[in-house]
Amino acid sequence: MKNRKALALIAILALVAAACGGSDTADEVAEVEVETTEAPATTEAPATTVAAVSGDPLVLGTLMPLTGDLGFLGPGIESGAILAVKQINAAGGVNGQDVVWVQGDSGTAPDVASASLATLIGEGVAGVMGAAASGISLAIMQTAIDAGVVMVSPSNTSPQFTKVKNGGFYARTAPSDLLQGAVLAQVLIDDGVETLSIISRADSYGRGLAEATASSFEDAGGVVNTIVYHDQNATEFSSEVTQVGKNSSDAIVGILFPSTGCGVLQAAFEQGSIETPWYFTDGVRGANLSSECGLGNSLDGYKGTAPGSTAGAALDAFTEAYKAEFGEDPAPYSAQAYDAIMIMALSAAANGVTGADIASGLVEASGNGTACIGVECLASAAAGENIDYKGASGDINLDEQGDPTASTYDVWQITSGDEEEIIKSIDFGS
Repeated sequence: MKNRKALALIAILALVAAACGGSDTADEVAEVEVETTEAPATTEAPATTVAAVSGDPLVLGTLMPLTGDLGFLGPGIESGAILAVKQINAAGGVNGQDVVWVQGDSGTAPDVASASLATLIGEGVAGVMGAAASGISLAIMQTAIDAGVVMVSPSNTSPQFTKVKNGGFYARTAPSDLLQGAVLAQVLIDDGVETLSIISRADSYGRGLAEATASSFEDAGGVVNTIVYHDQNATEFSSEVTQVGKNSSDAIVGILFPSTGCGVLQAAFEQGSIETPWYFTDGVRGANLSSECGLGNSLDGYKGTAPGSTAGAALDAFTEAYKAEFGEDPAPYSAQAYDAIMIMALSAAANGVTGADIASGLVEASGNGTACIGVECLASAAAGENIDYKGASGDINLDEQGDPTASTYDVWQITSGDEEEIIKSIDFGS
């Protein structure tokens, strides 16, 4: 436990002070830990647009879960990309031509994502906004790199990406779960929680976030009674729920996806452990757990954490444009999706429209120059000026590994049935 705590603390401090997932379906065998049990911008285009030049168009694809376990999230995330492409084209496009946008479905399974990526590569994409789930991106990343295609994910949060050699062809606009674990642990401590149990998916998303949360909670003086990992393909969870509830902890953290999450929560309801306060993470934000799982108002008052957006002019402009386009508030991760498309387009405007061209300038587009918002950055990038793109989700400021070094987390609460509200936001800055 001490080694785990030390490593997680060092990683958290490094991410916050220096430079710095999302989820997955990768099959993994979990290890035993602390009684761990597991089962097998603007609403209008600016008047000044990018000068028309002769050249090939920028072709970008999206690879979101339009079907599968995260199908409830995919279309909302993708809406941010749709808005970005529309604004870019209204501002004159890139390389004198409209950005070509190709849609793909990652499902929530590597084989579905691989087939869709192959189709996108066949369509000539230079960059892909996606995938949504960490395990999906880890499964297909090398294929994209080998094809010279950049991947920028709006929602990969697994700490594993910080260690993967990507040659500049991968980046993310969502922060590592090492930070989310620290935020969630602080929320628990602030709420007076002294003892904690965790039930989590047995995948890279679940493992990384469970370990980060446990380590940060212990460092703050809390006691983690047990971590229980469940098979992400399981359909019955009574044994795991019994294990997570046996120590009468002050609170239970559920690191879940909706389909298996309902099985976990229904078992908790039947066993009475739903009466212990539960805390959730981004994997089920906006999933309508109360109605989808048939729990009525049993979850009212329970909290969760998720990557959010930093307040400021960039977020205000994005929110106004999003509401005008879609008639509703921005969906979770849609701001990060908007930013993923924008930094690829800005790098292409400055460097060229191939995957290698885009990869060469992602870090520079995200920081180290003159601050600008949304499509107003395009003309400056095309003119060869150094820019600092201020994203809808925050400053971003990618490091050389493609990790954002500035981020914001929302603390959200279920208020009545499926209704949720943000009760506070916490900023991390580089």
